[in-house]
Amino acid sequence: MTLMRRFRLLFSPFHKGINYYKNYSVVMKRDLNTMSIYSTLKKEAGESKDILDFGCGIGYITSFLGATGVDVNKSAIAFAKKNYPKIKFMNKTIKSLITDKNKYSVITCVNLIEHLEDEVRRQWFKAVPKILKKNGKMLVVYDDMYHPMQLLSGIIHPGMLLTDPSHVRCWTQKQFRKVLEESFVIEKEIKGNILALFLPWTNRFATARLYVCKVK
Repeated sequence: MTLMRRFRLLFSPFHKGINYYKNYSVVMKRDLNTMSIYSTLKKEAGESKDILDFGCGIGYITSFLGATGVDVNKSAIAFAKKNYPKIKFMNKTIKSLITDKNKYSVITCVNLIEHLEDEVRRQWFKAVPKILKKNGKMLVVYDDMYHPMQLLSGIIHPGMLLTDPSHVRCWTQKQFRKVLEESFVIEKEIKGNILALFLPWTNRFATARLYVCKVK
């Protein structure tokens, strides 16, 4: 276990069960269409009716996309089903997704990869080609945890970003891109954040990236 991960584990008291997701309540209450990273995500997903939101958490992005959500966290899925009853949510593992033999045109992973243990991440990357339809794409959102605005957010909300004990890895953007490129072809890398889309200067302070990936 790395020294940085040991440090993040000190913040475990801020990360208990469903209470962890309360940190995202501000985002949940806003119109995601007004935030550049999410509006771009929806645009890239297009009109597809078969989107899988892998690692959907409490489901607000799943609902925004009209996707099917899947997560191994039973509490998160229960919360999602209660709050978004019209959306399909599943409590499943990677192995069970492959066994189901359902295929999707689009798979989304929003701020998820950094939560996976290295071996689980490798399993997931190997599973994607089996779950994705031919010419399908995977859309990956990753926060720049070392951005000044994100560092400030981590101070205001202990237990998030660099201090999030559930983050197995806290890569730089360059490191994260390299991780993706080991298994996928990155067709686009788009800057964005959760600031208001209509402000002309927002992406100058881009705190996240959307990676449009295809299977090699």
